[in-house]
Amino acid sequence: MKRNVIAMLNMKGGVGKTTLCKEIAYYLSANDKKVLLVDVDPQGNLTQSIFERFNFKHHYESETARNKDYKICTATISNVFEYTSIVESVKMEDFILKLNENLAIIPGDLNAVFFERSSGGSESENALKNFMEDFEIREKYDYIFLDCPPTFSFYTTAALLASDFYMSPIHPDSYSILGIDLLFQVVDRLKKVYRDRFKAFPLDHLGVIFSNIPRDGSTQQGMKDMIKDIQQSEVLKGLNVHFFNEPFRINPYIPKKIDYFIADSKSDFSYENLRKIVRELENNIIHLKTPVQQ
Repeated sequence: MKRNVIAMLNMKGGVGKTTLCKEIAYYLSANDKKVLLVDVDPQGNLTQSIFERFNFKHHYESETARNKDYKICTATISNVFEYTSIVESVKMEDFILKLNENLAIIPGDLNAVFFERSSGGSESENALKNFMEDFEIREKYDYIFLDCPPTFSFYTTAALLASDFYMSPIHPDSYSILGIDLLFQVVDRLKKVYRDRFKAFPLDHLGVIFSNIPRDGSTQQGMKDMIKDIQQSEVLKGLNVHFFNEPFRINPYIPKKIDYFIADSKSDFSYENLRKIVRELENNIIHLKTPVQQ
């Protein structure tokens, strides 16, 4: 079985998690990789961006919600969470929206916000993992990226149970060390609770990547010192945290346009920045795979 499922995870919001997730996935798909995005965050920001770029809307959205004609999407993450072992009567279109030859998404939707309250415990927490196994989703794609919520919740558990790796974008500030430490505690606790699953299929950390970093030459000394303090923290050294060499640097268009994607833009600087991040990501995955799986 392929090890190609990557969760984007941080216990703190506003760190560029969703942006980095969509940019890496879109870049890979534009470079001939088959990629699936899974929006596990009930806020659905990843879905909103993808829908705007590819001209889709959910079937339950009103006709007056937008000003132009949109294609209708019936696939949702809620259908995955409600998925059972009876697979004969379901259609893939209920779960996965194909955007083009290389890119697809399991969209988030507003109904997922209420799902945790009525979820059926272990069965629901394993629903995403079981769905991917039953339909051999890993084998259909080169990479699968899961955008997770910035809190520990039912959705986080479901995402990590379905994942092979997790990656942690952070913005360098005084809370970063605490946030990474908390993240590792959450993952360690999950591994203890679901020890049989993680013994059979390891969950490895691909690394911490600094995000929202100004371009070279404009980074303030205070931020440089903060990054250095985080990297040299005794707490994180004890956790054996790997840091990406390449940070995700600021692009002023990203927060202004919901349908902006670096791979489609004319920004040579951002494209090269993203290319280096993706190359480092791929190298980290190769390094973590066992010889048998390579």
